[in-house]
Amino acid sequence: MVRKQFSSIFKIIPAWFSRSAKPEPTEELVNAPPGVLNSLGERLVKLSVPQPYETTIQDALAQALQDWQANPDFENNSLVVLGRPVEDIGPILKASLHEKFPDCEVHFFLGGYQRPPDPLTVPQHLKRELEPNTDTPSDIATPVTQTDIDKHVPTIMVVSSLEQCFLRCIQGWEGIEYLQTLSTQDSSRFWIFGCNHWTWSFLERVCQISAYFEQAIALPKLSGPELKVWLMPLLETNLETQATGPMVKVTAANDSYWNTLASVTDGIASTAAQVWLKSLRIRADAVTDEGAIANKTDLIELIPTKPVLPGLMSLDPLDRYLLHSLLIHREMTRSHLALSLGEAERNIRSRLQVLRREGIIRQRGRRFSVHPAYYPRLYSELGNNNFLIGNA
Repeated sequence: MVRKQFSSIFKIIPAWFSRSAKPEPTEELVNAPPGVLNSLGERLVKLSVPQPYETTIQDALAQALQDWQANPDFENNSLVVLGRPVEDIGPILKASLHEKFPDCEVHFFLGGYQRPPDPLTVPQHLKRELEPNTDTPSDIATPVTQTDIDKHVPTIMVVSSLEQCFLRCIQGWEGIEYLQTLSTQDSSRFWIFGCNHWTWSFLERVCQISAYFEQAIALPKLSGPELKVWLMPLLETNLETQATGPMVKVTAANDSYWNTLASVTDGIASTAAQVWLKSLRIRADAVTDEGAIANKTDLIELIPTKPVLPGLMSLDPLDRYLLHSLLIHREMTRSHLALSLGEAERNIRSRLQVLRREGIIRQRGRRFSVHPAYYPRLYSELGNNNFLIGNA
């Protein structure tokens, strides 16, 4: 009798577990049509600079200026702001300094500067841009008394991109040596330089740049909550994909999502933005069999899924050298790439096409750059193959 009861119980248990463990039905999600993500991507580039970036630069500059003004003949008169090769530091510097230092005269130089076809002419370009006109009296004078100090308006010279001021080739970094000499010989002005970590490591190796530019700060890694705050303008409003099309809304994600995003992208804003964009999906019933938005849809909900880095194809040796040069200089023309690598242009043309087709590099006009979403994997790939890489 007891045996029969146990037998009945054992027959019931599997069915009970089967019912209790049955997963909840989940909605089928598919990739969003490119037009929807393109519209969102256009708004990404218009986002304001992350606040932690601005705060880091402003705090460091305020302290550096205070020290320099107190003792201009002995204190270092420059500050280098270091970022990753996939971050454009120029706009970050401009946003961080705009109207934030009203007691200073801030001048921005070489904004959008593109290295000339002959990189050996860079020093002459820099000289024309940066040296004051000797035909007119200079209004820059080193204060010598307390009254002078009180009346003196500090001049800040901002050079946004050291990457464009040289080329990795024989005699290619004379532009950097010119900047070193100019800034250190003129203690009446304060200098701010934007640079990426890979460039800094290379220039440290070839011309000991830190001996001249002693103060360097790095843009911070953004946390999950900081990424959420930065992207919030795209999360709080409905976005119109086109004049007559449906509205788009991004569904809220939990804290775990944002922490994962920060972790996989190493807290790099430009990388996180692209990985976030690629993680967004749409409900299958909102898309037709042809991949277009269904006519009945008035509001498209984009639903965040687990953020992951894109996979990296197997790279051959030339690919690695090519990508290494791109990351040092942030963006380059094909002719400058060939000169930097010591290769004929025809030898690198096919590899550029392959890397562009894979999405690893992007092309804007004649200039190539690394796609931000691939940076973390390339950092590991090139580091593991003994390339000189930056600290971040």
